[in-house]
Amino acid sequence: MVANDDSESVPSDDSDALDEVALASVNQALEAVENEEVVNEAPHEEEPPQPPRNVIPELDDVDDPEEMVQVLLTVGEERSRRGDVKGSLAAFNKAIALDPSCDMAWFNRGVLLEAQQDARGARQSFQICLDLNDQHAPATANLSILLERIGDLEGAYEMAGKALTFFPGHPALVALQERCKDSEIAVSIEAMQPSVEVTQAVDMAVVEEIAEEAGIENPEDLLSEAVHHDHDEDATLTVEELQSAAEVVVAQQDVLREVEQAEPEPEPVPEPSEPEIDLDALVETATNSIKEGDPKQALELLKPHLKTIAAQHAGAWRIAGGAMARLDLDNHAIAAMTHAQNLEPSHAPGWFNLGSVQQRSNLVQEALASYKRAIDVDPVYEKAGEKMAALAQEHGRIETYMEAARLLLGINAHHEIREPFVAMLLQLAQGESDIMDQVAGLPPTLPAGPEMAQEALGLMGDTPSSQRALALSLSLQHSDAVLMWKSLIQQEPSEPNHWTGLARSLEQAGDLETAAKCHAKASAMGGTSTEASSTTVLQTPLTEEHVQAEPTAVTNDEPATAAPDLLAAPQPVVIQDATPQSEPVAAAADAALLLTPMEPQPKTEAAPSPQVDLAKAALDAAQTVSVNTPQSTSSNAISNQDVAWFNQGVQLIDDKKYKEALSCFDRALPAFAGDDAMIIRILNNRGNAYYFLEDYPKCVESYHQAMLIRPTEVRGETLYNMGTAYAEMERYNDAIKCFEQAMPRGLSDEAKRRAKDQIRRCNILQKALDKKRKKR
Repeated sequence: MVANDDSESVPSDDSDALDEVALASVNQALEAVENEEVVNEAPHEEEPPQPPRNVIPELDDVDDPEEMVQVLLTVGEERSRRGDVKGSLAAFNKAIALDPSCDMAWFNRGVLLEAQQDARGARQSFQICLDLNDQHAPATANLSILLERIGDLEGAYEMAGKALTFFPGHPALVALQERCKDSEIAVSIEAMQPSVEVTQAVDMAVVEEIAEEAGIENPEDLLSEAVHHDHDEDATLTVEELQSAAEVVVAQQDVLREVEQAEPEPEPVPEPSEPEIDLDALVETATNSIKEGDPKQALELLKPHLKTIAAQHAGAWRIAGGAMARLDLDNHAIAAMTHAQNLEPSHAPGWFNLGSVQQRSNLVQEALASYKRAIDVDPVYEKAGEKMAALAQEHGRIETYMEAARLLLGINAHHEIREPFVAMLLQLAQGESDIMDQVAGLPPTLPAGPEMAQEALGLMGDTPSSQRALALSLSLQHSDAVLMWKSLIQQEPSEPNHWTGLARSLEQAGDLETAAKCHAKASAMGGTSTEASSTTVLQTPLTEEHVQAEPTAVTNDEPATAAPDLLAAPQPVVIQDATPQSEPVAAAADAALLLTPMEPQPKTEAAPSPQVDLAKAALDAAQTVSVNTPQSTSSNAISNQDVAWFNQGVQLIDDKKYKEALSCFDRALPAFAGDDAMIIRILNNRGNAYYFLEDYPKCVESYHQAMLIRPTEVRGETLYNMGTAYAEMERYNDAIKCFEQAMPRGLSDEAKRRAKDQIRRCNILQKALDKKRKKR
């Protein structure tokens, strides 16, 4: 029997096959992963084409129709267990064509169609199964769950009551009944649109001809069924496949006709003629009742017509949902409003009201989506933007808040959200800048701070202010920032925060000496000034990068993008879906590739002499900046003549010019003969450059040369980097040794955890490699 993949489906006590199928599917999936063989890359002959799904070899030696039906049921269940959904459905369809009264074939067909998102077809199949056998417990339970999903809450409540007679006290059915109680919301099968779109090529003239031959009145019924009969999966519906679909449609009609004949026809009761109801007028009356504070009266006016003449009237459902919301029937209100919006998705206030009820029910994601839909429909719907921004801010959805703020400012450039939005942009940019100041070499993430600061500048006025000066500095416009701080100091020379701001801008511009004087001036005034050592570039030879995030696999769902100032290189060790892979995957951020040796830094020099004219230095800062070479905030290069070639090499790595960087390092080496510490740094950076060039043997060689200079002082980070390069060369055993030796040599707890994880991954890859070599 085919198992329903819906988490709320109820298995039958009368048949344990459902549980067996589910358990078998899980076991087969686990075995498939554990026993999956490595694909031999050697060329091989193409596999013969698979026969069409409607070919059933098991029927070759069977002549009795009843026995054929039982064989088809068995074949369908077996194919389902193997995951062959289309083949399983073809078997059950053949069984139905042979015996339209086979309730098990209809039930299994319903389960498969529901799994393929054909809600209308699944509902019809479950209903026919119950028409043939009203004691079919699994069909009753599955149909109740399906009806709730499609919005027929009244039908779901009734069907769940029947299912509880077979499964007394079942928690899923009890909860369903509680959700659908007193909803009075029904959706007939006639009101449902086909759930599966026809994607195959088909000749409508042939469809109409076959429908006429089979006695099918509506060719669209045949076309909707034929979607499931593309047995050879060639995206074309042939005459044979259309005839196969016609057999099922005719079987459906025969069963429905027999059921109707079996039911006693009630004697016609003459109904008094009723005047035609004006739905628009009725909706207007109900709206007025809500405005007058009587939502119950509004609901009573509309409820008798919602499942009849108002089934497709969006306004009626929308006002009924509003009345339910005011009566605190939020679940029913959401269902009614959702149905209304599906009928009329261009109604912006409807999306706004739906979002409000969803927000009240703590459905945050759904509410945000509804507010966004309201703005999509009406781009000047300011109230929806405000609700979206407030909800996003309340729940810490920063990206959604920023999106809402941008939408509001697009509607009204002077909206009150502008100031807090600007403050948030600068706060985020400043936070990123602070982190970057603590990270040597390549940034661990895509730098977005300058762009956010630039956006904040666009929202500010041109009047000089400390906030605008900060934005200029964060957007890397250091010269303009210094000029503005200078202007502010001229206006308020005793304001320590202006001096601190000027100092930070000077640090970013590379004028460290003047920056230190400004910090001292701010401190002397009693302001809060950050120590120069924590915000400036150290005036010592460059160390390699700090410990970065562990390389992770980049899947097709989440494509990695690299900023222009980031490096792009293959990642060392990647494991995806528990299947060993040996090919490198593109990195999401290059700073995560290598760890950085943590070396002690020289102390900063003493504070400048207090006799220096700091005011004059600040006022002349713009001129100072113009003659200094600006440096990137993410670079470790030092303005020192003795290490010019080294610094230039580091900068070239930042600029992705790895070959040029190697040339600079080669020129720098002779200048530091006898300076072991500096030679180690140069060799390690040469190793990094070779890594990004994917020349892994030379990368390992460079790291090894650095290690030989001071073997007893080799840091764990260097060994970690060397192991990463070995992994790229598929020398996993050597990589494992490096990772193991790295852990006791000063790695942080987080780096140790990642080293252990790399060891685990390399072991898996080595086993896969050994297995592959044995097959050869």
